[in-house]
Amino acid sequence: MSKKYYQKNKIKSLPKGRRFVIGDIHGCYLTFKKIVEKKIQLNKNDQLFLLGDYIDKGPESKKVLNYIMKLMKKGFAVYPLRGNHEQILLDTEINDRKEVLVWLMRRNPDMLKNGKLRKKHRDFLNSLALFYELDRFFLVHANFNYKIKDPFEDKTSMMWKRKFDWDGKILKNKTLIHGHQPTNISKIIQTVKIKNRVIGLDNGVNYIKKHKIYDYTEMGNICALNLDTFELLIQYNCEIYSVQKR
Repeated sequence: MSKKYYQKNKIKSLPKGRRFVIGDIHGCYLTFKKIVEKKIQLNKNDQLFLLGDYIDKGPESKKVLNYIMKLMKKGFAVYPLRGNHEQILLDTEINDRKEVLVWLMRRNPDMLKNGKLRKKHRDFLNSLALFYELDRFFLVHANFNYKIKDPFEDKTSMMWKRKFDWDGKILKNKTLIHGHQPTNISKIIQTVKIKNRVIGLDNGVNYIKKHKIYDYTEMGNICALNLDTFELLIQYNCEIYSVQKR
């Protein structure tokens, strides 16, 4: 990776304000908006980092993207990363697989215009970084490949890797914060409490009913972590299709 590109991924704290990082959103616009506006109460002195996977599964992928873009346009310091779901969408369009693209967007058909991804969304997704380095943290959607000379060159691992190991030398002894893997809320709370070296913030916001793999009683939230106080904010799924309110 070029030094110039790497430097762009280093984010300094603002003189004032707070720093929050939010896990996977997956089309849950109302839930995302509520945690940003009601629980975080984001202001322009703050920094908000997003770990990717804004689309699919939930009902309002387009609204999620538009909301993120709107915040950035209004001058909020929002730093969104690219997740594997965004990459799937981009790859499908690049390969001109229209029937697959339509199938992918079956829950969110308004993401498409004349069978193609809207230009503003395509440009936005293509602009997304794959990781950020902060003073005490590395933020990435999945994880890094620590077995190669330059782990920051392996784009696939940063969006897809399921093994959440940690290499203190490569990560400069900084904490790794990731999304990508739905994790029980009790485990998230515990890893935050003990300030574990690896913290996952994906709580499977869409898993609000019985599931063959995940324990839905431990899922269903969007999580936001204050990077300075380690306060964990939790917002349960409040989308229209939700059968539970919390």
